[in-house]
Amino acid sequence: MKLNRYDNEKEKINIKEEETNNQEKEEEEDEENYNYNEDNHNKKMINGREHTREKENIKLLKNKIYYYKIFSVTLVILTILIILIIFLKPSKKENKEINNLISLGNNQTNEGNENTNQNIEDNIDTLKFNRIKEELNNIYNNNGEINIIKFYEEKINQNTYSLRDISGFNNIHINIGFNEKDIDSVIIHISSILYNSIKTTFLHIHMMGADTFTYESLVKLKNMIYKINNNTEIIVYNASQALKDFKIREDSISKFSKEYAKLYAFKKLSNIQKIIFLDADDCIVKKDLLDLYNLDMNDIYGRGISEIPSIKHQMDWLDNYLYDKSHYINGGVILINLELCQKDDFYNKAIELNNNEFYLKTEEPAQDILNVLMRKKIEFFHPRYNKINYYENIEDKDDETKWYPWVTETLKLSEKNNHFYTKEDLVEADNDPVIIHYSWEKQLNKVVKKYEEDKIFYAKLVEVSLNI
Repeated sequence: MKLNRYDNEKEKINIKEEETNNQEKEEEEDEENYNYNEDNHNKKMINGREHTREKENIKLLKNKIYYYKIFSVTLVILTILIILIIFLKPSKKENKEINNLISLGNNQTNEGNENTNQNIEDNIDTLKFNRIKEELNNIYNNNGEINIIKFYEEKINQNTYSLRDISGFNNIHINIGFNEKDIDSVIIHISSILYNSIKTTFLHIHMMGADTFTYESLVKLKNMIYKINNNTEIIVYNASQALKDFKIREDSISKFSKEYAKLYAFKKLSNIQKIIFLDADDCIVKKDLLDLYNLDMNDIYGRGISEIPSIKHQMDWLDNYLYDKSHYINGGVILINLELCQKDDFYNKAIELNNNEFYLKTEEPAQDILNVLMRKKIEFFHPRYNKINYYENIEDKDDETKWYPWVTETLKLSEKNNHFYTKEDLVEADNDPVIIHYSWEKQLNKVVKKYEEDKIFYAKLVEVSLNI
């Protein structure tokens, strides 16, 4: 019995020792696992820091490359600017004038910075144009008293333009309306005037700008004069005021603005007895204009080629203003008695007519307005001064039954009123034109080959002049 108890006690002790050993073993395993996990954690921490450091190094390298690129580009831009400043450096006189303008602007800050800054820009632009004018005067020192080319800025020069005729020359004044977007085409047509002018003629070309006018365009005009004909003065006017005075339909601004700008001559020019109103976008001059300019203008407003308005476009409403359409003339080329028209206040009368209803109804604003204002004092000139084709196809030239209706009706009126405008006159104009007006060909897209040939010739002439 005692033996059994001893055995039981021993067995309990053994079981307890075994549990203790197992516990110690588990603790050892736990410790080993802990150490292993801690080692792995430390390794991950080290790897993570190394990876982060590597990313930072890459980012730092990218930033260095980026700043190096910025530095390089900046250096190139500064170099270019320095070269441009050296190359385009204004004269001391211009610098002084520009600094005076800037000082003036600073002194007038409290009076309105916006207006002052605009005035500074306008005056600096004028200095650029004056530089071209001075260059031209140096080239043509024999005409040193003449401003060969001007930019007549309305904001700067509020007074009207007045010029005495140049002694020793036959002086001809020409008025042209234009939009800047069409300036290249206008220059090509103007070159035909310069090219065909004789040496004893001096041309004064007044260009009425409906919108902007760039320095580059002025340089083109200067080079054209230098290359083709230096007996020429070109004056460019800012005629934007005309577009404020005359109402224009929104859908027709681009089409009509140059026509209204042309009427600005009645307000802006002075001391000029007569002037040729010319459509520079579709008229090419083939001969000197002196014979046209010397036509008698005593006690009449204007001369032009006969045209019947109702044939070209129906305008019954025009009967309220123009009772006798037998003296209606085409507006592409008109010799105007400017002195008499200004005396009778044509500019303000034209505004009144236009803004009443003309701007809403007419498809020929300047032409219709001028015909109404001049209706009692209009005469014709020979069709060779405004040669418009009277036939659609070249083979119909000798067949009167196939001529344009407006020509046939005009001939009937000419015969009825004993005018000189006859079939023979048309043939003479066809064979020996002074000015060719290509409007009909452009509208019909026919008989344009000759026009394109002429344009190509004068375009090449201008191209050569721009490469001087």
